[in-house]
Amino acid sequence: AQGAEVAARRQALAKQLGADAAAFGKLASGDVLDADVEAAARAWQSGVGLVADGVIGPRCQELLGLRKLPALQAPLDLASVRALFPATKPANIDRYLPYVSAALAACGLTDRPMILAALGTIRAESEGFLPIAEFPSQFNTLPGQAPFSAYEGRKVLGNTKPGDGARFKGRGFVQLTGRHNYEKYGPQIGVDLAANADLANAPEVASVLLAQFLANCADRMRPALAKDDFLAARKLVNGGSHGIDRFKDVFARAA
Repeated sequence: AQGAEVAARRQALAKQLGADAAAFGKLASGDVLDADVEAAARAWQSGVGLVADGVIGPRCQELLGLRKLPALQAPLDLASVRALFPATKPANIDRYLPYVSAALAACGLTDRPMILAALGTIRAESEGFLPIAEFPSQFNTLPGQAPFSAYEGRKVLGNTKPGDGARFKGRGFVQLTGRHNYEKYGPQIGVDLAANADLANAPEVASVLLAQFLANCADRMRPALAKDDFLAARKLVNGGSHGIDRFKDVFARAA
């Protein structure tokens, strides 16, 4: 919210916007992440064809010259990833893949197994290759009750307050679910997700959540993947076998 990194972002945005920066207060000075910075970020993002959400994560930091990301062992390009997502609109992959690639690099997941695990997780959780909010279904809603009523009062999800079920429904590429996870991963990525749950669907945030989630279990996932134990790898993310066929298919197609 404040400090040298914010000052650097303000200066970088001012440089990119040129004369238009005058519309956003004294953008090039100061070190506070205020409404002017968010508005300036949206203006710059829309001008260069990015999702204009005001979030400056790894992808935007790289484009602003604020961060140099390490190269991935398996470079992610549209043609290669399209082959792993046969039922997905190419436009979605083209739009969101750069965010995912940057997030994986920022979290140190540059090796091929973890890159494929990230793509397999996306295909298992949100095959459309876009961060989405969970829809009401028989799995999260009790018959005749409000949407996401099955999540209400679930201690395993950390849902302790009325309305937590809908408030902390699944979001993003990894379908982050439950107050506990929003409160756990928000501080890890520097975003107050507990107070702003919908930010989990912002491309930068959704991508970093996916990468951070995988980074947290990478030491256990890599050995599982080395043995082709895809079920064990999938359980580290989902806790079960949901989407295991799609997860495994990504590795088969990549091979």
